[in-house]
Amino acid sequence: MKLTLNLLLSIILLAAVSCRTDELPTPNVTEDPFFNLNVGNIWVYKTYRNPDFTNPQSSSTFTGRIDSVSIVGKENIQGFTVAKERTKTHFPNSNLNGNVSYRYLRVNTKGHLVSYPASGNIDISETGGHVLHPGMDINYIYNNPIFDLGPGSPIIGNVLYQLQNESNIIVEGTSYTVFPYKGVFTPISTTTGLLPKTQDISYKKGLGLVKEICHAVYGNDYLETRLVSSKIIY
Repeated sequence: MKLTLNLLLSIILLAAVSCRTDELPTPNVTEDPFFNLNVGNIWVYKTYRNPDFTNPQSSSTFTGRIDSVSIVGKENIQGFTVAKERTKTHFPNSNLNGNVSYRYLRVNTKGHLVSYPASGNIDISETGGHVLHPGMDINYIYNNPIFDLGPGSPIIGNVLYQLQNESNIIVEGTSYTVFPYKGVFTPISTTTGLLPKTQDISYKKGLGLVKEICHAVYGNDYLETRLVSSKIIY
């Protein structure tokens, strides 16, 4: 069975294991604003698939999926101000085509971007939510155990997430200076047929997500989400 370590933008046919991580307490940090969650912001992403990360000659192909992501409002929930994010998916010949989903985003006092489901039963707190990116908190580390068939089944490995040094990348012909938040998947010694692999969630300060790579646990294929255009309100 295929499991996908996903984040933000999953694709059908692969059982999803979230690239997102639960918030854990870390020392407070004081940084210039890293994340821009202003109402009116728009990001457009394309999703690509590569069949073999072990083969340098293997090329990625466009899946046909385009996600339009926007900040459509701000709300106060349990005393916390959150941004409401909407994602509309264009994916012809897929049951996801035309799908619209929402979630809440906020930046906590540690400078981490965290998300909550846009449901009526959420519990928002200063240390809650799922960490999408730790901003510039180089000390933040999260270890995510991966289960074979979901919680309760045997653990087959762990993904250790940590912010990396600032780097320059080219995405869809545009150069960006980003802070990659990478998760290294290490299979446990008793599993067979699994390879180490690295998730990549790269954000540019003041802009947002630029690129995300999510691997399948079983197999060598991966999905790559690429920013193709944006409109940022300052």
